[in-house]
Amino acid sequence: MNPAVGKEIRTGHLFHATGKAFVVAFDHGLLMGPIKGLEDIVQSVSAVASGKPDAIQVTPPVVGAIRENFSVRGGPALVARIDVSNVWRTKPEPRPGYYERIFSIKDAVRVDADAVVAYLLIGFNDDRDEGANLRALGQIAAEAMDYGMPLIIEPLGIEIGSQAVREEDIIRLAVRVASEVGADILKVDYTGSRESFARVVNSTFLPLLVRGGPKTKTLEESFQMVEDSLENGAQGIVFGRNVWQARDPSKMTEALTKLVHGEVGIKEAVSLAEKT
Repeated sequence: MNPAVGKEIRTGHLFHATGKAFVVAFDHGLLMGPIKGLEDIVQSVSAVASGKPDAIQVTPPVVGAIRENFSVRGGPALVARIDVSNVWRTKPEPRPGYYERIFSIKDAVRVDADAVVAYLLIGFNDDRDEGANLRALGQIAAEAMDYGMPLIIEPLGIEIGSQAVREEDIIRLAVRVASEVGADILKVDYTGSRESFARVVNSTFLPLLVRGGPKTKTLEESFQMVEDSLENGAQGIVFGRNVWQARDPSKMTEALTKLVHGEVGIKEAVSLAEKT
């Protein structure tokens, strides 16, 4: 049997008929603990799922608690996080920071995942840690191929104990390395301008989804980033805090779903998200 068939079918579950994908990430607890919006992950996922995102991203052990969201016809696809790092944590301070693969492709298959996601981190204090990350990704890519599982790699520039580095040259480097390690899809940072992001898109031959990153100050700022990235080559977004830390996560999800798939513009999306 050809594993490429399974990969094609699973990828089809992830992307909407428009060719775009809106994924909501809920795996932050693995990195940051029970932060605001994730204290009750069952309720939080349920609220977001009602807004009809294309996919939800969690770790495999969480799936059992939220499985009813995936068992209904027309429910979201499932993206399984299979690794972890503490490089963003500030308390307790990481010294010097770690990367570990903690779940297998088989673990993702067991919970009926449609894709897996893993980090590529560029900028460890010790280059041997970057090498270990690359070795892990090579093994993940080979296993994902065996199981027909789409692999999303999240290539990030890092500074230990701070947010991801958004310098264009570093992102382009990380994007190209991730492309050649064996990713099927990339999850990348927006670089701050349409021109620089277009150069990031041109650094790879793979589809890109844009990370939401930290919560933005305004809805307009967040939605403008979505529109700019989609118009310059992105094929979707992966948002977390900007969704489940919103005043109304369900309405925020609905607004972003319609914005990503071209049903509304920025003004209409803001109105939807703020509707009472």
